[in-house]
Amino acid sequence: MTPNTSSNNFFRKLLNLCLALSALYGIIISIILLVRSRITENYKAIGYFNSFAQLLMLPMLILMPINFLLRPWLAWFQVIPVASFIAVYGRLFVPRQPPVNDGINRTIKVLTFNLHGEYLEPVLDILRSANADIIALQEVSGIGADCFKTALADQYPYRALYTAQRKSHGQGILSRYPITSHDYWRNPHIAHESLGHLRVEIDFFGIPITVYNTHPIHPGVANDGFDTRPRGQEIDIVLEKAAQDSGSVLLMGDFNMTDQHEDYQRVTARFGDGFREVGSGMGFTFPDLSGIQSMPDYWPLPIRPFPFLRLDYIFHDKSFRPMSAHVWPTSAGSDHRPIQVEFTLVNGERE
Repeated sequence: MTPNTSSNNFFRKLLNLCLALSALYGIIISIILLVRSRITENYKAIGYFNSFAQLLMLPMLILMPINFLLRPWLAWFQVIPVASFIAVYGRLFVPRQPPVNDGINRTIKVLTFNLHGEYLEPVLDILRSANADIIALQEVSGIGADCFKTALADQYPYRALYTAQRKSHGQGILSRYPITSHDYWRNPHIAHESLGHLRVEIDFFGIPITVYNTHPIHPGVANDGFDTRPRGQEIDIVLEKAAQDSGSVLLMGDFNMTDQHEDYQRVTARFGDGFREVGSGMGFTFPDLSGIQSMPDYWPLPIRPFPFLRLDYIFHDKSFRPMSAHVWPTSAGSDHRPIQVEFTLVNGERE
């Protein structure tokens, strides 16, 4: 056997092994996708899978064509993940005609931003540039709240800012329109490290708008291991409160969930996802560690990743029609990027 023949056999075996492993990967992902609805996230492994399901399906978009060209029968093992990914995310990559404002209904622009590191000057630059009508802020510190009161007083004369001993519990709403009531709460009975939630009512040209700025606890810190139930209980409290509101309702914040989680399905059964409806691309908001000076405890690697998860959302009831949505291209030193959606307010009553 010549050296060239030996080399060719080695690479042929290596190729066959890689193709077989890609088929096995497709089988495993397919099985989980098929059974996860019956097993539910009460099993920690399913909850953890749902956190990264979109990322786990992505490689199939490359592996399936390769298998189809080299071993067509192996490509069948990737059909379910590819079909699932396209069904959920395909329309986000297809050019769409933006909705047309009929000029009758008022427009309102809203933004949500988890501040985390809170490098205030860059944050102020984003908040001023966004030119939003309502801004929901999570993880607001006392220093940050004092800064916003003075630096943004002209642009946002109405504010509901709540701070706590732990910055991660702080919540805030900045508004161009009168805030008629506001209520802040935590849920320590659900999880000791429960974060903050804020409900405000805003008078928008005589139309009452209720805004929930919510920050349910991350499953990774709720209890030992990975448990989605405390987050779900916190989201249920918000949904129960929102069900009692008669006017227009927005739900914004860092929900600590992906769109593959069961909690997302429960929210979108009653509310629209502004980015999903009119945005483009995956809409990843977390983690953006490119501008952070010291790496957070949850990230053990020395590399600084760009966002690969969508944890931040702006949900709306049928009073709102989304016109545009985008994720801000930078994070101003936070580990989250802001997300902004512009709506037309169809009417003052929920359909």
